[in-house]
Formats: sequence, structure tokens, C-alpha cells
Amino acid sequence: MPAKKKRKVTRRPSHKVDHDLGKGVEQFAEEVGKLGEKFGSHYEKKGKEMEGWSHQTLGVVGPLISSVLGVILLAVLLWVLNMINIPLGVGLLHNIHAFLAVHIGWFFLLFIFFSYTSYMSKLSPHVYRPLSPIVSAAGITVAVWIIASAVKVVNISMGSVTLAGVSAFLEGSIGTVFCILILIGYLILIFGGAVKIHKRHANELPEEKPKKAVKAPGVHRLYRSGNDRILGGVCAGIAEYIGIDPVIIRLLWIIASLAWGSGILFYIIMWIIMPRNPNHKWD
Repeated sequence: MPAKKKRKVTRRPSHKVDHDLGKGVEQFAEEVGKLGEKFGSHYEKKGKEMEGWSHQTLGVVGPLISSVLGVILLAVLLWVLNMINIPLGVGLLHNIHAFLAVHIGWFFLLFIFFSYTSYMSKLSPHVYRPLSPIVSAAGITVAVWIIASAVKVVNISMGSVTLAGVSAFLEGSIGTVFCILILIGYLILIFGGAVKIHKRHANELPEEKPKKAVKAPGVHRLYRSGNDRILGGVCAGIAEYIGIDPVIIRLLWIIASLAWGSGILFYIIMWIIMPRNPNHKWD
């Protein structure tokens, strides 16, 4: 019998792997930077529209005055709510009043924190920029805390096991959400700066025509999708590779994020590692 020919195994050069990984990081930074610029320009426009006269005329005392006024308005709201509920005797309104009254000191501290960070962002944007991920993470975390507390207050009258579980899960995830949001915020901040530097250097170099990806025979490559993407196209790319609806992959990713808390980190890693589909538009 003729001897079987040994199959030649070709190993991918390490420098090729490094190049692909570097390209993935570069594309991740570019796409995250564009998202950051999109949301940043939107909120910057809204912030300029909502900028009050207090920051311009009262200076450093303005945020304190606005915080005191905010607490006064909250106290008036509590008084009105209590007066309305005296003849009605609604348990839900009583629970809302009790929650706001107990936490009015925390609301005052939150008013001061966000008022002064807003003042700092206008007074010295360069100083505020390194702190912006913490401020953004704090704002979203406070929103999660308010939602969890609202569910808990509503459930006092209803006694639902499901709502109790949702409230307990949200309250238990506040610290994790805060840390993950800070990590994502600093990644966006770092990669956004890297994209600006890269664009600056790219403008100085002559443009090169994009090379078509060379597909090895018999290999079905896993790409990120540019046709049906929401963020990086990871879920849509996996769905195209398997041949199923992208909604199923997105639901599984949401369940993994809620159940084990690793979905966000896994998504970022896949965003960096998975290359773009060269046949899709990525504008």
C-alpha cells in the first residue's frame, strides 16, 4: 500500500496574529469613539440649551443655591403629596411620601454632586474630562437605585414575589453596575483619544485602497456584521455565522449579562477579536 501523505499543517505566523489583534483594537477604538462622539455631541447640545444663568452670574455659589432650591421644591412636593393623601388614605402614596422623606438628605447630596460637576465641566473642561466617566457612571447608578427603590415601594402594597426579586436583584447589582460603567467610560475615553490621534496621523498619510480579505479554502470566517448591528455587530455576526435570527443571540446575551454579569465584558472582548465583515458597509 502506498504510504499516506502527511497533511501539511500551516501555522499562522505570530506577527500576523499580532497584526489582526492590533487591527481589531484599532477598529474597536474607532467605532467606540464614534459612539462616544455621537452621544457626547447630543448631550453637549442639550447641556448648552439647559445652561442656566446661575453658572454665569453666581459663580461657585450657583450650584449650592440650585441644590438648596431643588431640596425646597422636593419638600413642597412632599407636603402637597401628604395633603392630597390625608383624605384619600392611599397606601401607595403614603409609601412614596415615606421613601422621599427618609432619603431627602441623600437627594440633597446628589443635587450638590451633580450641580458642581456640571459647573466644573463648564468652568474647566480639561479638568473635568478625566472625571467624566465617574460622573456618568454615578448618574446611571443613581437611576438604577431609584428604579429599584420605586419597584420596592410599589411592591409594599402588592406583595408580588416577582417584583421583590427584581428589586433585590437591582439593589444587589448597584455596585457591579457602577464598576462596569466606570470601566466602559474610561475605555471610551482612552479609545476616543486614540482614534483622534490615529485620524490626525491618517490625514498626513496618503490614502490606501482597502484590501479584500483573502478567504482560506474551506474556512467559514466569523465576522462582525455591519448590516444589522446595534453597537459593534457582534451578536448579528454570530447569528449570520450560525444562520439564525440575531434577536435570539441578543436575548441570550442579555440573559447572560443579567444572570452572571459577564455578558458586557464578553461582548467587548468579542468586539475586539472579531474582524469586520469586509463585504458590509461600516460608515
